[in-house]
Amino acid sequence: MELANPEKPFRMSHARRRERTLLALAHNAVDGIPFDSVGSTASAQVAQIVKAMNLPPEVRDYYLDGDFRYLHFGSRPDRGRFLEYLPGLPEAAQVSDWGVGTVALKSVDGYHAGHRTFHPLARVNTTRELDAYPFPDVTESWRHEGLPAQVQAAKRTGHVVVGQMSQTILETAYLLRGLEQLMVDFHERPDYVEALFEQLARRRRFQARRFAESGVDVLRIGDDIATQHGLLVGPRLYRERIKPFHAAVIAEARRVNPAIHVLYHSDGHLTPLLPDLIEIGVTAINPVQPECMDLVAVKRDFGQALTLWGCCPVQSVYARGSRADVAQHVRLLKERLSPGGGLVAQFYNMILTPKVAENLEAFFEIFAAEVVRQP
Repeated sequence: MELANPEKPFRMSHARRRERTLLALAHNAVDGIPFDSVGSTASAQVAQIVKAMNLPPEVRDYYLDGDFRYLHFGSRPDRGRFLEYLPGLPEAAQVSDWGVGTVALKSVDGYHAGHRTFHPLARVNTTRELDAYPFPDVTESWRHEGLPAQVQAAKRTGHVVVGQMSQTILETAYLLRGLEQLMVDFHERPDYVEALFEQLARRRRFQARRFAESGVDVLRIGDDIATQHGLLVGPRLYRERIKPFHAAVIAEARRVNPAIHVLYHSDGHLTPLLPDLIEIGVTAINPVQPECMDLVAVKRDFGQALTLWGCCPVQSVYARGSRADVAQHVRLLKERLSPGGGLVAQFYNMILTPKVAENLEAFFEIFAAEVVRQP
């Protein structure tokens, strides 16, 4: 495919490329649309699709690299610490730093299709037992002492740097406890929920502060608090029981850097909580699922305050659509959502099938021709 204006953005200086992305996050008009790489959140199989495409090398490398670099606290999961909390854990299971067990699942086509989860707090029913649980010590120096150097290295290569701290409170709590049990706990064991949230929030506040001290541009927090049909918890419950913890985590980072961007991740229909998130300092939302959120309306009503980060209909257009549908999606990004900045394109939560792979290839070709090198 013939591509126009080959100097943008692949041949920008590192400093100019980084400046362009920061301008977009600050709601300024820029050439094209910043792109969050296929390597940052998708499986290695998506990267293989890109590598096999007939694109100029600099275009291909841009898709693989993107405009952002994600950094994490160090992690050394120790399966043995949690075995007493995970009876019946399969030998093939992975165990996280928090003690959550997971077994990767595959689709009939052999693609990654999520995880089966094992909850270590499923049988921990009192605050005394909770106090004895081996939560990770995130203050250990080896977990974060290298962050400042990593941040500076990423900035030198033109990236906007994201401190990754998703599954901040609620989601880690229900991965530890089990979603159904945690919903029961809200009503039957409110003190237990408060104690669990405080255990998590204490660690998250420290992480937020260290990310800000290390110089990241964006703090990525969030909890999956919605489905495609509505909220997992009602607005009142969110405001009373969860929002104060989110606010405190953000405030900890803002005490260090008042200008830090805050990206909130939640799948599903998040629109009812957007005013609350703006109130506590969130400046971007992800993944903004088109299947359950009206992208044009969200841009109209909240686009001055929020960057829309994602906006790719992986469950509809990319799962079942045609190349023409993909082209229409790219036009939506370019013509309706990108004016005035405040947009980052990103694919998220993809279950790969041959059809999805075909449509991803169409996107990469069309986006490169019409947006990435947009005059």
